[in-house]
Amino acid sequence: MVPKGWTETYLGEVITHKKGFAFNSGSYRDKGIRIVRISDTTRNSVHSENPVYLAEEDANGLENYKLTKDDIILSTVGSRPHLLDSMVGKAVKVPLEADGSLLNQNLVKVIPKASKITNEYLYEMLKNNRFIFFISTLVRGNANQVSITLSDLFQYQFVLPPLPEQKKIAKILSTWDKAITTTEKLLANSQQQKKALMQQLLTGKKRLMDKNGVRFSGEWRERLLGDISKITTGSSNRQDSHMHGAYTFFDRSEDIRTSDTYLFDCEAVIVPGEGQDFIPKYFVGKFDLHQRTYAIMDFPECHGKFLFYAIHYFRSHFLSQAVGSTVKSLRLPMFQKMKLKLPMFEEQQKIAAVLSTADQEISALQQKLDALKQEKKALMQQLLTGKRRVLV
Repeated sequence: MVPKGWTETYLGEVITHKKGFAFNSGSYRDKGIRIVRISDTTRNSVHSENPVYLAEEDANGLENYKLTKDDIILSTVGSRPHLLDSMVGKAVKVPLEADGSLLNQNLVKVIPKASKITNEYLYEMLKNNRFIFFISTLVRGNANQVSITLSDLFQYQFVLPPLPEQKKIAKILSTWDKAITTTEKLLANSQQQKKALMQQLLTGKKRLMDKNGVRFSGEWRERLLGDISKITTGSSNRQDSHMHGAYTFFDRSEDIRTSDTYLFDCEAVIVPGEGQDFIPKYFVGKFDLHQRTYAIMDFPECHGKFLFYAIHYFRSHFLSQAVGSTVKSLRLPMFQKMKLKLPMFEEQQKIAAVLSTADQEISALQQKLDALKQEKKALMQQLLTGKRRVLV
C-alpha cells in the first residue's frame, strides 16, 4: 500500500548516471589527480591507503569523470554481496578528501533528478537493507566474482515521499549517521592506541611502574612456549556442537558455538589450528575443543592474560610456519618452538591490566556502535516505507 501523498516509482526514473573511465593502469602516477577505484571504496566512504593518480596533463577532456564531495558512487563488479567485504551495489558518498578525483571503470556515479529526489534521501534509500537485498538478487557470475547490470539496477521499485518530507527524513537519519561516524572514529582511535600499547609493552620498549611506584627493570627471559605450558588439541568435531549447549565450544570459526560436554576446565589460550589469521582467544572455565584447535594451558610462569596478548601480538610466528596452500594449518611443534620473552610475573600482571582496560574501552565503543546501527536500521524501516510519518 502506497502511503498518502507518496508515489510508487523506479530507481531509473529518479536518477541519471555516469560510468567511470577505463584508465590504463600503466598511466598511474604517484602524484597528480587522484583516480578512485573499486579497491579504494569502503562500506561508507573512500579510503586514502595506496592511492593512485593521473598526471594533470593526461586529464584533459576527462572533466565529465570528476567527482565532487557528497557524490554517490557504487560498484557494478565485486565479490558476492553476502561476503563481508563485497562492495558490489554498495552506495558510497565521496568525502571531501576525494573531491576532484576521477572515477574509474566499473564504478558508477548516481545522479539524482533534483525535481524528484534529493541527494541525501537517495543515499539513505540506497543504504537500506531492502535495496541491498535487491542487489543480491541481481548478481551474475561465479563463486568469487560477480557483476550487476545498470538496466537491472534501475528496475528497483520503491515508494517515494514528496521533496519536503524527503528532506525531513534525510535530516533525521543524518543525525544517526553523524553519531555512527563519530563512534566509528572513536573506536578506530581506541584500536590504534591499543595497537601502539601492545607494541610498546609486549616488547619491553615501555616499562610500567611496580606497586611501589618504581619503574620495572631487568632483562626479560626468552622461553619456548612448549617449555612453559601444556599444549593440546581437542577430540570433538563441529557436528558435536550446536547453539544451545551448556559449555563453550571452540573451533576455527568466529561464531560462538556450544556443546553438551566439556573436555577441559581451566584457564587457557585457544588458537585455531586452521585458517588465515590464527587469532587467539582467552578463556577461563569449562569448554569443549575441536580436534584441530589448540589449547595452551598450565603455564605457572605466565599470567594468563599476558600470555594471550603476547601470542596475539607475535602470531606472525604462526603465519610464517603454517603449511598448506588453500587452508593454512598449524602443527604442534610450531607452537612448542614459539619464542616468547617474559618479564617478571608482577610486570606481566601490570601489562595485562593495561591492555585489558584498553579492550574494555574498545568493547564498550563497539557495543555503542552496534546499538546505533540497529537503531538506525529500525528507523529506516519505519521512515523509508511511510509506516512512520514526519511533520513537515
